[in-house]
Amino acid sequence: MGTGGTRKADWVAADLMRRIVGGEAAAGTVLPREADLAVEFGVNRSVIREAVKQLEVHRLVKPTKRRGTEVLDPLRSPSADVLWAMLEPKPGVIERDALADLLEVRAVLDIEMSAVAAIRRDDGDLLAMDALVQQLGAAMGQSGRYAELMGELNLAMARATKNRIYVMLVHWHHRMRGDYDPLQQLVRLANEAHLSGVSFLVELVRQGEADQVRTFVAGVHDWLTPRVLAAADLSNGVPLAQAFESLQ
Repeated sequence: MGTGGTRKADWVAADLMRRIVGGEAAAGTVLPREADLAVEFGVNRSVIREAVKQLEVHRLVKPTKRRGTEVLDPLRSPSADVLWAMLEPKPGVIERDALADLLEVRAVLDIEMSAVAAIRRDDGDLLAMDALVQQLGAAMGQSGRYAELMGELNLAMARATKNRIYVMLVHWHHRMRGDYDPLQQLVRLANEAHLSGVSFLVELVRQGEADQVRTFVAGVHDWLTPRVLAAADLSNGVPLAQAFESLQ
């Protein structure tokens, strides 16, 4: 299949994924026949076959003899792309409840990861964090660069845990964030106040104060979560006053 066919297959797979995640194609049902999907999407059957293979990779469907392509429960899929489809059920639309679920899990992991980093960090980890804090200071006022460096600091914190799964989860989260980076930039303000908080956290990690790290990071997420959700509401076109009602 050429480049054009691959792009079409990606488009078809993304559309079908959203239908499955959104419940339009419910778990236990079967997808329409190849020929019918080809007509619906205006592509040839080879494109449909490639798209269905992609869905199999994401564990969203499986071929069943004498029945067709069965739809599986999307919540059993480990794929970041499936969660992305939950977060963005339509292009440019953020599903608030799914984002809230993700932020809740992210907070729990971040709190414990940071505490473990405070216990296991070594001199190399602290040098890496100190260098990133300095770079953050140099990036003051540059929201995009500042957010990128904050991602690197999260990764340095994960590496300090000496737990490869935390590192994988941070990479996974960075991939998931994707186009939602503008939301992060609204709350990760590239200013002195934010940098002061980051410096304080690194100092707690340096001192090995795991309990204080937990308390501090939990407080950060308590402040952060409603603001990210409000930013998501604004991006969805919710009026300003309504979007920020939860911050009162």
